[in-house]
Order: sequence, then C-alpha cells, then structure tokens
Amino acid sequence: MKRSCLLVAVILFLVSSVGQASSWGWWAPSIPSTQNPGWNSPIWPITPTLPTQPTQPQQPTQPKPNPGAPLQPVQPSNPGNKVPLPNASLSADEQSLINQVNQERLKNGLKALQVDYALVALAKEKSYDMAVNNYFDHVSPTLGTVYTMLDKAGISYSRAGENIARTGSISRAHPLFMNSPGHRANILHSGYTHIGVGIVKQGTSYHITQIFIKK
Repeated sequence: MKRSCLLVAVILFLVSSVGQASSWGWWAPSIPSTQNPGWNSPIWPITPTLPTQPTQPQQPTQPKPNPGAPLQPVQPSNPGNKVPLPNASLSADEQSLINQVNQERLKNGLKALQVDYALVALAKEKSYDMAVNNYFDHVSPTLGTVYTMLDKAGISYSRAGENIARTGSISRAHPLFMNSPGHRANILHSGYTHIGVGIVKQGTSYHITQIFIKK
C-alpha cells in the first residue's frame, strides 16, 4: 500500500513539473527561428522599428505682407526736376541757329539781326516753360504771350514775333522753320533788328524758341 501511494505521488510530481515547464516556455520570449517561426515566436506582437527618415532642414518662413497695412505716402515727382535749368550764357547750338537765321537774311538782301541777351533770357525761359509744363503753344499757361513777357521784362519794342519748335534733333530746327510760311516770314522780316534764341532739352526732345523784335 505504501509502495502504491509512493508511486502515485511520484507520478503526480512528474506531471506537475512537465505542466509548469510547458506553461513558462509559452510565455517566455525566444529567438525567432527560420524553420518554425510560428512555434517559437512570443504571443505578443512585435512592431518592427522603421528606419527614421532624415529630417529636412526647415526653410525659414518669410513673413507674409499685410495687405491691410497702410502704404507710406509718396511725394509726387515734379516734372521740373527732370528738366535742367538752361545756362544763362548763349550756347553753341543757340549761336548756330542765330547764324543760320542771319545767313538766310543776307542771302535775301536783309541786314543781320543783332543778338540781344535780354531776348536770349526770355527765349530760354519760354523753352523751359514748355518743357516743364508739357505744352507746345505760343500762349503759355504761366507766362502768357511773347508780348506779355517783353512787357514784364521792361524791354522796349515797336514790333515783336516768336518762333517755337519741338524736335528730336537741333539740326532739323532751322529747316523746319524755313519750310513753314509763318516762321519763315519772321526770319526774313525786314522790320526786325534784334534776336534771342533759347534751347532746352527734355529727354530726347529739344524745345526751341526764337524771339524777334524791332527797337
């Protein structure tokens, strides 16, 4: 009887040991096997660690303009600033135009006109006025007519006339005058004795004024 009880106890002990080993092995993590990966792998899922992508350096964000921000006021441009003031002295081009006028007069049996520097100053003023105020006319919106200018300057005269031209080349000015009946009449008028010429450049254009008087 004792032997039977002892044998039963040994059998129970062996069965209990085998059960504990089986239960522990199931939960214990093991190295994966290529032959039977399902048997030896642990029951909990293993999430593979993906290689991290290299992070791109972030570009500095440019500040967006604020459309509601008020604009700073801009000082309007003065057209007069774009036109240089004429030199008070008679330029070579102005003298050349006077010479061409006198050549025409001499060819037609007329006396040459004398240069009057007061007329030169007025002619320069009129050409500058046309360039700055962007007009082309014998009547200036600021200076009036040639007679108004002469009277204001205190110049005595018994007859007066004015030629004006706007051209891209000074060399074309005299032919333009001579091909116009009214301008030609002033150049060849026998009653005139004095002349003044003024040239002002604006961009690629030349504003030209000739003033004739009889003293």
